[in-house]
Amino acid sequence: MSPRGNRILYLLFSPQDYFLLSAAATSESPASRSKVAQNFAWTALEMILLTLGTLAVGIAVARTIGPRRLAYFNYVYWLTTAGSLLGCMGIPGTTFKYMGELLGSGENGAARAVYRHTLRLQAMIAIVIASCGLVAVLLWGDPQYRLVSLLMVVSVVPQMLGFIPSQANRAAEDFRANTLASLGAEFLNMAGIVASLLLHWNLVGIAATILLCRTGEFIGKAAAVSRRQKGFPNIPLPEHLRRRMWNFTGLGTGLLLLQVIVWDRSDIIFLKWLATDIRQVAFFSISFTLADRLLQIPQAFGSAVGATQMAEYGRDRQKLFRITGVAGIYVLMAAMPMLVGAACLSAPLVSTIYGSQYLPAISVFTLVAILAIPKAVLAPAQSLLYSTEELGFLLKWGCLSGVVNIALDVLLIPHMGARGAALGNGLAQAVAAVGIWSRAFWRHPVRIDVKAALKVLAATLLMVAVVVPIARSGWPGPLKLVLGIAAGAVVYLSAIRIQRVFSREDRQRLVYVTMKIPKFVGRTAILLVNFIAPVPSTVEASS
Repeated sequence: MSPRGNRILYLLFSPQDYFLLSAAATSESPASRSKVAQNFAWTALEMILLTLGTLAVGIAVARTIGPRRLAYFNYVYWLTTAGSLLGCMGIPGTTFKYMGELLGSGENGAARAVYRHTLRLQAMIAIVIASCGLVAVLLWGDPQYRLVSLLMVVSVVPQMLGFIPSQANRAAEDFRANTLASLGAEFLNMAGIVASLLLHWNLVGIAATILLCRTGEFIGKAAAVSRRQKGFPNIPLPEHLRRRMWNFTGLGTGLLLLQVIVWDRSDIIFLKWLATDIRQVAFFSISFTLADRLLQIPQAFGSAVGATQMAEYGRDRQKLFRITGVAGIYVLMAAMPMLVGAACLSAPLVSTIYGSQYLPAISVFTLVAILAIPKAVLAPAQSLLYSTEELGFLLKWGCLSGVVNIALDVLLIPHMGARGAALGNGLAQAVAAVGIWSRAFWRHPVRIDVKAALKVLAATLLMVAVVVPIARSGWPGPLKLVLGIAAGAVVYLSAIRIQRVFSREDRQRLVYVTMKIPKFVGRTAILLVNFIAPVPSTVEASS
C-alpha cells in the first residue's frame, strides 16, 4: 500500500487497528495483495453494474409488455437457459478446475489442451441441443411466439460456448477479461431492449438482442483466452488427464441438475402446466428475480469474507472449520435484514417499480423473500463440504430436496398458483440448508455463535417494528419505499452497534476486508465499520 494510503488508514482507524493491519498486510507478498484486490474490484464492479442494469431493463420490459406476454417469454427463456446449463454436463466446472490446477503448476501446454478439448466438446453438445430445440419449436411451439422461440433457441449456442472461456479466464485469475466482456454485452443488451420497446419490435427485438449479446460476450471472452495462450505449447490432451476430467464431469452434472431443480426457478414448468392463469408465471418470475438480486449482496459479502480469511489463515483445517462458523454469522447478518425488510416493503416495492398490473405478485414476493434466507446462509457450509470432498452427501441430500420441491409444487400450485410455487421452492431450500449445515456440525468441529445470531434476530425484529408501520401508512408508494429503507437501515445498524454484536476480533476482520475494497468506496466502508463495530475502550481491550 502507498504511503498516502497508509496515512488515510491511520486517520480513519484506531492506532491498534493500524498496527494489526500493517502486520497482516506485510505478511503477504505485494503481488498476491495486488491480485486479490484487483480481482475483488472487478468482480464487485461486474456484480453491481449487471445487477442494476438487468433489474432496470427487466422492469421496463415487464411494465411495457404486461404479465401475460411476459409469462410466456419468461417460460421460453427459462427453458432455453436451463437446457443450456444442463447440456453443459459440468464441462465448464471441469475447465476451471483442471486449467487452474495446470496453470498453477506451470503446465501451460496441458492447460491449453484442456481448453481446446472442452470447448470442442461444448460446441458439439450446443449444436445438438439447439437442433433439438428448433425441431421442438417448429412442431409444438405456439405459432404466435414461434420466431421469438427460434431466436431464443439459437442463442443457446453462444451462451453455452461462452461458459468455457469464462472459466478459462477465471482459472488464469484474469477477472478483468470476463468483466469487460460481460459489461460490454450488458450495455449492448440495454440499448437493444430500449430500441425494441421504443420501435415496437417487442419480444422479437428482445430475443434478437439476447442472441446478439450472447454472441458478443463469447467472442470477447474467447479473444482474451486466445491472446493469453498465444505462446503456450500445442500438445495433445494426456490420456490420464482425460479420464480424470470425465469422472469429475459426471459428478458435476449431477450437482448441476440439482442446482437447476432446487435453486433455480424450475417451478415455472409446473406453473405453466398446473396454474389456470398464465400470468402466475410472470408473478413468480419477477418475485424470484427481485429476491435473487438482493441475494447477490450478502452472498458477495460472504464470499469476500471467506476469501480474506483463507488468505489470512492459510489452509489450516482447524482454522477452516472456525472460518465456516464465522462466515455463517456474517452472511446471516447481511441477508436477514435485507430480505425481511424487502418482505415488509413488498407492497410499495412491487407497485412502484412494476405498476398496478403486477399487484398480485406482492404476496408472492413476500414469501420468496422470507424463504430465501436459508439459501443465503447455505454457502459457507456448502463450501466446507466441497473442500472435504463430501460430494456424495450433497448429491443425496440435494435429491431429497428436489423431491420435496416437486411434491410441494404439484400439491400447492393448482390451488395457490405462484404463491404455491414460492412455498415449494422456499421450503425445499430450507430442507437443503438444514441438512447441509447439520452435516457440517456433525462431521466437523464447526461452531456458530448462537448469542450473536440471536442478537441479529433481535435487531431484525426491531427493524420490522419500525418498517411495517411505514409500509402500511397512507403515504405514496415511492415515499414509503425510500423512508422504509432509510429507517430500517438506521434502526438495524444502530441495534447491531448497541448490542455489541461484533467482538474485537470481528472488528479486526472487517477492517482487514476494507483493505481489499477499491478506494472509491473504501472510505465509506471504513466509516461503516467504525459505526457498527466501534473501537473497544481501554478497559474492554485489556479484559
